[in-house]
Amino acid sequence: MLEIDRIFRVEGTPYAIGHALGRRIGPRLERIITAYIEQGPSAYGGVDADRLARETASWFDGLPDRYRQEMSGLADGAGIPVRRVAEWTYVEACTAPGCSSVLLTVTGHTWVARNNDIWAPDLWGYVTIREPADRIPTLSIGMPGETFTATGVNREKLWLHYHYLLTPTAIPSPDGAWFEFQWMTEALETCSSLADVCAWLNRQPRRGSMVLFAVDGKTDERAVLECLPGSHQRWPDDGFAIAATNHSLFDDPEGDSDSHQRRVALQRRLSEPAATVIDDPADTLRSLLADPAVEQHRPGYGTVYSAVACPATGIVWTTLGGFPAASHGAWESIAW
Repeated sequence: MLEIDRIFRVEGTPYAIGHALGRRIGPRLERIITAYIEQGPSAYGGVDADRLARETASWFDGLPDRYRQEMSGLADGAGIPVRRVAEWTYVEACTAPGCSSVLLTVTGHTWVARNNDIWAPDLWGYVTIREPADRIPTLSIGMPGETFTATGVNREKLWLHYHYLLTPTAIPSPDGAWFEFQWMTEALETCSSLADVCAWLNRQPRRGSMVLFAVDGKTDERAVLECLPGSHQRWPDDGFAIAATNHSLFDDPEGDSDSHQRRVALQRRLSEPAATVIDDPADTLRSLLADPAVEQHRPGYGTVYSAVACPATGIVWTTLGGFPAASHGAWESIAW
């Protein structure tokens, strides 16, 4: 049975936000953390336990105070050590790469559609609405209590989400680089426009590579940005739709990989006549995300949440539980 209450609304200082979330989630946060770390190896290529133990503390100590405060508050509110919260966040740095999702946008008002593919499907499908002191309020989608996010929109109508970008060779990270999820969350709380996002990309390098999707609902400007640790390029835009999965548009040859196959499926659906005149964009995009050639469903791994949004009008649809999410999720319109 799906939980009814999957939307968290919190405000105040970072510590107060974390503490409120921790109290709300309570003892089950430790069970969520344990399940997430344990399910990673079988579904996602393996967690490097030695690296997790060795690197988590120094990573946490190097975080900006805003994030250490929220994670400390979360731990205190739930009654668990902050080390466990840090491990939960850092574990994605200790796995083989492979997370994937899809996006497209359409003309008129810009819409986005997104599948997030990862392990532990039962743990996902929650919305957190934060009103932090002295920062832009945000709505993020993910697991309950997560400090960082891969999908969100802010009160300035700026939508951001990213996919992991699979690169053929490892690319060294510049000094002071952040993980993509840190970069994303900071962007949502401080950026008001696509120009702000590009400026932030130039100022703050990343540890990994990502395909970043940005929509400024104030102007309907949109962009897909392919981001390496110290640089980024904007994808071409033909004016109707942009479809992307996990491989590079510039450096990756066409092939038969899972990522290529999903992008081909998206492009095929977008070429259908019904897709050129959209009477109900939200329904059309939900159907596209649920296409069996697009949505992923493997044991313990697949599309754990899906989202469709129009930042200009404030429409946000997402799945609050259910797996695979696009076809079997509990789609809800989120008013915030």
